[in-house]
Amino acid sequence: MKGSRRPAVSANPNVPSASPGYNVKRVRGFSLLEMLVVLVVVALVSAAAVPAVGRMRRAALTAAGARHLAVTLHALRWKSVAEGMAHGMYFAADGSGWSWFVVRDGNGNGLRTAEVLGGTDPTLSGPHRTEDVASGVRLGFPPGGPFPRIPPANGWIDDHDDPIRIGNTSLLSFGPLGTASSGTFYLTDGRERLYAIVLYGKTARVRVWRYEPGSGRWIS
Repeated sequence: MKGSRRPAVSANPNVPSASPGYNVKRVRGFSLLEMLVVLVVVALVSAAAVPAVGRMRRAALTAAGARHLAVTLHALRWKSVAEGMAHGMYFAADGSGWSWFVVRDGNGNGLRTAEVLGGTDPTLSGPHRTEDVASGVRLGFPPGGPFPRIPPANGWIDDHDDPIRIGNTSLLSFGPLGTASSGTFYLTDGRERLYAIVLYGKTARVRVWRYEPGSGRWIS
C-alpha cells in the first residue's frame, strides 16, 4: 500500500529485524560502587593468597636445594670410581654461611684435610653454595627447635650452629671403590623448612629426609 513502511531488515541474519512489537532491552552496566566492591574483594582474596604462595615457593626451593646436594654426592661417588681416584667435598664457613669445595686426591694416599689446605690435594671447583641453586636456601637450621635426630637414632640435635656432621672433620671423601665417609647435612629456608641429606658410608647410599614441624617427625 502506498505510504506504508516496511519493517527494516537487518543485514546480519543472527540479529532479529526491528518489527512492531519487538522490544529492544537495554543491558545495564556496572555502577561505580559495584566496581569498587569487586576490586576490594579481589584485593582481599589476593592478600590472603600471597602468604600461602610464599610458603609453597619456599618449600619447593628447599626441596630443590636438598635434591641438588644429593645429586652432587652421587656424581662425586661415580667420578671417584670412574677415575680410580678419591674425590670429595671440603666444607668451610665464613661470614656468609657454609660453602663447599670439590677436591681430589693428589698423591694417591686418600684425601686429607692438611693436604687439601696445603694444596697437595687440589681444589677442582668452588666455593659452591646451595643459595646458588635455590634462592634463600642454605646449609643450617631454622629458628626454634629442639629438633630430633634422624631415625633410628634417638635424642635431640644438640648443636644448631654446625649443619655439617662428618665426624670431627669438614672433609667428605669418596673412595675409588665406591665407598664414602658417613655424614649428615642439614638445609633450611631460614624460616621453618628443614631437610637432612644422609650419606651412609659403606654403601654410599644417599637418603633425603624432611622434617615436619607439626608432628615433630622426620619423613623420608
